[in-house]
Amino acid sequence: MNVKPLRFLVVEDHPEVAQNNCDFLRKFDSSAICTIASTPQEALQRLKIETPDLIVLDLQFALPSGAQSAKSSLELLELIFNTYSSLNILIYSSEPSWMIKLVKFINHHYGGFVVVNKMERRKYFLAGVESALNGELKLPRELRQELNLNEKELEVLRLLCHESLTDQAIAERLHISLRVVQNHIQHLKVKLGVDEFEQKDINSRVALCMKALEQKLLLL
Repeated sequence: MNVKPLRFLVVEDHPEVAQNNCDFLRKFDSSAICTIASTPQEALQRLKIETPDLIVLDLQFALPSGAQSAKSSLELLELIFNTYSSLNILIYSSEPSWMIKLVKFINHHYGGFVVVNKMERRKYFLAGVESALNGELKLPRELRQELNLNEKELEVLRLLCHESLTDQAIAERLHISLRVVQNHIQHLKVKLGVDEFEQKDINSRVALCMKALEQKLLLL
């Protein structure tokens, strides 16, 4: 059985960085097809032709004056949130705090959304690629405090904590897949900060419910 190669779209205006991104993406999947767009506008044209498995996007792009601006990348992201709601996204930028303007959209995005700082080692880039492709949500601390729970996450939280349902039982109750339920729970852990202190001797589900009660998201 032939496995379809992953398709990546790298949006980066520094040619060497863009090529390095593609090289590392091929370390993740040697058969991957990696396309480079040097501007958000070019990326939009690519998206109209074909939707990739993952888009890797820098936030800052050079203006004709030589200055750096995040305006065009944030406009592209807003369009993606509105038009490609299931697209997996990896933000790879040295200034991820620009994302704070669009945090409200992240709450309603169905695809994976991961932010990795360019200052981190490349192993974090590869880990971010895997997380985004798995539909996970991973954000730096400064962006988490702006997140709110959406209605579906609140429903999953209620079934998990009030009715003590298993992931499979929640999936059957809500008529969604097991993977979607697991992604909702992972997103809940991020939004409530439970993932930051996950340890072997702590039950993360119990911690999640306790945090929800503490923040008055659930009633006893």
